[in-house]
Amino acid sequence: MENKQQIPKREEKLWSEIKNYQVATNNARILGVLDELIINEKTGKIVDIAIRIESDRNIHVKGAKRNGDLLLVPFAKVEKVGEFIIVTE
Repeated sequence: MENKQQIPKREEKLWSEIKNYQVATNNARILGVLDELIINEKTGKIVDIAIRIESDRNIHVKGAKRNGDLLLVPFAKVEKVGEFIIVTE
């Protein structure tokens, strides 16, 4: 009997894999699609995620800022990246 090593599932995702993922709240409310990541030039850390939303929607997420049809949500609010990106409401 061979002892096959299992390759661990990759936890990292490429930008090209997650751009345009749907973003939802932890209460299952769809916000829009991931458009950009805002990165601090000095630290290299992701600060915000930019979610493209329909311009006529009135969406509120605590700590988020609206910039036209983009909703800037602090990266600290991201709970999970899977089939959707889940953020704390």
